[in-house]
Amino acid sequence: MKRQSDELAEKMPKMLPQVRPGTAMSAQALAEAAKLLNEKQRSVADARCAVVAAVLGIKYQYGCSAKAAVAQFLGLLAESKLDAVTLGNLEKANDRSRSAKVGERTLDGWISAYLKAENATERLVALAPKTTKAVKPIESYGWLPMFMQFHNIPSAPKLAHSYRRFVQWAEAENMPVNDVPNLSMVRRVWDKLPLIMQERGRKTGAAYKSLLPYVKRDWGALKPNDVWIGDGHSFKAKVAHPVHGRPFKPEVTVIIDGCTRFVVGFSVSLAESCVAVSDALRIGVKHFGLPIIYYSDNGGGQTGKTIDHEITGITSRLGIRHETGIAGNPQGRGIIERWWKDNLIEMARQYETFAGAGMDSSTKNLMYRKMESAFNALEKGKDLTEEQQKYLKKLPGWSRFIADVVKCIDEYNNRPHGELPRHPDGGHYSPKAYREMRLEQDGIAPDMLSAEELATMFMPQEVRKVQRGWLDLFNNSYFSTELAEYHKDEVRVSYDLDDASAVNVFDMDGKFITKAQADGNTREAFPTARIDQLAEKRRKGKIKRAENAIKLANAEVNPALEQAAVWDELGHLGGNVIEAEYAVLPRTGTDDFVLFETDRS
Repeated sequence: MKRQSDELAEKMPKMLPQVRPGTAMSAQALAEAAKLLNEKQRSVADARCAVVAAVLGIKYQYGCSAKAAVAQFLGLLAESKLDAVTLGNLEKANDRSRSAKVGERTLDGWISAYLKAENATERLVALAPKTTKAVKPIESYGWLPMFMQFHNIPSAPKLAHSYRRFVQWAEAENMPVNDVPNLSMVRRVWDKLPLIMQERGRKTGAAYKSLLPYVKRDWGALKPNDVWIGDGHSFKAKVAHPVHGRPFKPEVTVIIDGCTRFVVGFSVSLAESCVAVSDALRIGVKHFGLPIIYYSDNGGGQTGKTIDHEITGITSRLGIRHETGIAGNPQGRGIIERWWKDNLIEMARQYETFAGAGMDSSTKNLMYRKMESAFNALEKGKDLTEEQQKYLKKLPGWSRFIADVVKCIDEYNNRPHGELPRHPDGGHYSPKAYREMRLEQDGIAPDMLSAEELATMFMPQEVRKVQRGWLDLFNNSYFSTELAEYHKDEVRVSYDLDDASAVNVFDMDGKFITKAQADGNTREAFPTARIDQLAEKRRKGKIKRAENAIKLANAEVNPALEQAAVWDELGHLGGNVIEAEYAVLPRTGTDDFVLFETDRS
């Protein structure tokens, strides 16, 4: 416990010793003492300086001694002949009584301290009221480190509950009663701790880092297209699924240029995936050129083999360096995290189907129930009621959603941005205007791809082994006579997500070999496009998850009781029963179930 207390003491700021007026202080000690003064102490010190200045004014005006000036000042005070400003300062100077009264001895002390001071800072420190109650340093509470072991845990218990466990521990350890604080003292001491100490251990990862100081990156030091930042989020409102029409939350992937805050590309998909990220990259590269670095999180869609495999990944083929942030550290991508909050989440709030944080839970649940009712009626071929039709109209269509996202991004790119520099007119640049200005100012010509490169570079690639002119890819077989000399060699296969009729084949150095045609597919009547395979995989996954949910629900309704000693353990129903050991047998699908083995005929 002593070691933990020492560690806590090292983290707490040390209190500086108080210095009496007139005591010599070093410049550093004086500056530190001035920093420790609160607003009230400074205000009182200023008022006392003003009162002393008024007394010294009488002294210099009449050429009398300081003692005579004090007597004259007190006489004017007694006769209520002091001006309103001096009376106001005198009231502040009294600190506690807050009345325009002062004694000769007190006034002499103020004047003495004022005259001994060599500068304004010394006068401020010398005339500031001193704290009457000594502040007890936090490290002096020896019980605090042990209490924190019960309170500063991820489950974040209430302070009263942690205190109860702490007291139980103290009793078990025979801790002296006088050393165990009461709950009120624990609350007072806890309130004195900085928030970062209160939450240490109760919050971890990104939640705790949000309380700590952070390094603000200077993105303005970069040039356009130096670093692009990408991220995918679930849209916070439900829209109509493009296939079956039911409500769901689509995934939106957005890529921003770090230097200019300009949104260069985006894509919308059913879930975060490599396909969505590569499509957003394709749009950005097509219109605004190649970036040097692509910065993203560690999500599956951002780090899949399609994106940055060292041989077949899109970023490596394009010469883009893919950097990923530290897990649990969203502050590193603060630009795009803030973008979601200020743009797409704000847009989602305009939909009546908004389901994000802050939405009224009753309204959200009502919307869900009514829409489920409407779609269930449609599936059964029933006519919709007026209420069902009303709620069905509240669901945004897929086309409207896409159009709203495009509009949201366009408005953002053309809206003044507070983090960007100001233009000559005084207002902030918009991301679009700032990008255009920087491109011209820095003389940058974006590295654009040709139409042919765009068509082939963004085709995902996989490594496959050739077998006598054949290669297999996603349950489809492809053949070319040009592959005969590559028997048992590995090659790179580039495929179109929407067309499985042919694939482009390259050697491992990236040299084009041939275009292999789909033929001899023994698993499908026709070649299956990769997009269709992904959709089928998603469908099977949903079915599997639904089956697991059904099994869990059935298990909760019919729990298996392994063994109970007597009938009373299940609850006495109030009648005379024979106590006997029994076991619940598993169901066999028939009705000949018996409770007791002795009942079996």
